Amino acid sequence: MKKRIFSAFLAVLMIVLLVPVQAFAASKEIKGAYVDMNYETVIDTVVGATKFSKSGNIPEGMKLSGSWSYKNTYGDYVFQMSITGKPTKAGTYNFSVSYLNDEGKAVEKSDYVMVVGEKAPFAFITEIDVERWPDKTEYYLGDTVDLTGMKVVATAYIYNAEKKHFEPSVVDVTNMCWVEPAVFTFDETQNVMVYVKAPGDQHGNLEIFEDHFRVTFKYADEKDILRMEIYKKPEKLTYAVGETLDTTGMVVRLHKGDGSAEDVTEGFKTDVTKLEEAGTKTVTVTYGEGEKAVTATFDVTVNEKVEEPVSSSSSSSEPEVVEPEPEVPVSSESEPEVPSEPSSESEPELPSESEPEVPSEPSSESESEPEEIIVIGGEEEPDDDKGGIPVWVWIIIVLLVVLVGAAVGLFIIGRKRIED
Repeated sequence: MKKRIFSAFLAVLMIVLLVPVQAFAASKEIKGAYVDMNYETVIDTVVGATKFSKSGNIPEGMKLSGSWSYKNTYGDYVFQMSITGKPTKAGTYNFSVSYLNDEGKAVEKSDYVMVVGEKAPFAFITEIDVERWPDKTEYYLGDTVDLTGMKVVATAYIYNAEKKHFEPSVVDVTNMCWVEPAVFTFDETQNVMVYVKAPGDQHGNLEIFEDHFRVTFKYADEKDILRMEIYKKPEKLTYAVGETLDTTGMVVRLHKGDGSAEDVTEGFKTDVTKLEEAGTKTVTVTYGEGEKAVTATFDVTVNEKVEEPVSSSSSSSEPEVVEPEPEVPVSSESEPEVPSEPSSESEPELPSESEPEVPSEPSSESESEPEEIIVIGGEEEPDDDKGGIPVWVWIIIVLLVVLVGAAVGLFIIGRKRIED
């Protein structure tokens, strides 16, 4: 018993310790902030949201702010989330943001980890340059920009205390960048603007610096599905080991070659059915077959099963089985049996009739209601009259039998009325 309770306690403790780690296992990193340096950047761009809610901790001296800037081709808002301020303490900070639509329903939830450094590698910058373009520069209408492979550097100045002046340098500011547009709304060759907001003078005043790279568009058949996205995640995102994936509430948005989009809630497949391991599990959703198949992903959290502790008051792990008491059928023609009062002598069984039968003459034969024998001093007194029992004795016996029978009848009738 003690071992089971101890095991359950350990399981609960492990979940308490691991859940916070799992919650930020797939967090988006925010870098480029330093103690006592003004900082501002767009940390995310979400389609379909108009407001947000936050949980967790952001660096002291900073705040989150969000705004929608424009609508895309499909009429959805494009929402930008920014973090601004001057951090006062170095460290790593974890927080989450739920992006909501006009109705207050969650469109997307993202986890972030922000690293604040002790000392900035520069005092201020004067310009930026996209030194290496992103790996992907061809898109279909409605695609989101992929910045993988991009490198942005800045002409920066560092203060030399010995010489008491600022010296030029080159620093990597890729982590401080955001781009516009983040989602393409028309299919023609265009520039993607790259922005960095950083101190632009020795006093730390923030300025916006920009550069760009170019993208082109590919054309597809109007009916072709070019890509898909998880427009709404499933209602259930937290599971215990061994549970089956539930996609109830999930909406998949299919983007077609003619620029239109279709939302579906069925017809897709997932690469996960049963969740066998604890941790953060990435689920891949596929729509279509072969070369025309498109995919998207979302994450779920899988927790270890917690064994419920067994009560120490129980002597066995088996549940107590309570046998139901048999029902006693009650006949409509007869009264229920009434238990007799305890006595040192064996009491005769009461009649089943509502009124006891009163014999007119004594009889030795067995009747439905046997005569009650009056006992004095624990023994029956013998009759010395050899000629038989006197008449006055018979009268007393008959009166006693009538009185006892009436009492029993009234008791039975009263009990029946109570039960009814």
